[in-house]
Amino acid sequence: MPEIIAETARLIVRTEAPGDLDRWMEVMNTPAVRKHLGGVQERHEVEAGFARKAAGIAKDGYSFWHLQTKDDGQLIGQCGFGPIEVDAAAPLLQGQMQVGWSIAESHWRKGFAMEAARAVIELAFTRHGLDQLYAQTSNANVASWQMMEKLGMERVRELDYIDPEYPPEENPTIVYRLTREKWYA
Repeated sequence: MPEIIAETARLIVRTEAPGDLDRWMEVMNTPAVRKHLGGVQERHEVEAGFARKAAGIAKDGYSFWHLQTKDDGQLIGQCGFGPIEVDAAAPLLQGQMQVGWSIAESHWRKGFAMEAARAVIELAFTRHGLDQLYAQTSNANVASWQMMEKLGMERVRELDYIDPEYPPEENPTIVYRLTREKWYA
């Protein structure tokens, strides 16, 4: 039985439920959704990602949770936070908490990512007592960094970096930050 972490007007933020892997492979592991995230993955890679999420939740109480719509109960994405563990990132970023999201293409431009991100940021600053959150994306992922700005995040250009794990068109990785103080201002 999945644990409900939070609810918004239209979403349930929850842990993994039976059937999520198959649904994920169908709607989330697509060229469009994975365009800026390293491309489509093999099933075993998605399974490993699910295992990492579950381990993070069990160990720390947070990770990237699944997003389910209230109206039809369908898995439509993920949103959460966890430590930055990218070798190419600046030492200052290593281990810092980052918020992130991804949404099934059929649910783009409907405000679901924003709704989920707001709920997760609130959890990070209240339930988990974080003082700040970072977010990262490629400069090419305009929708993502525009959403970061709408969330009140500020670009931290001095922390941008080149990630050799991604092709040139997905570099540089750009970095945003949001403090708890700014969130509540």
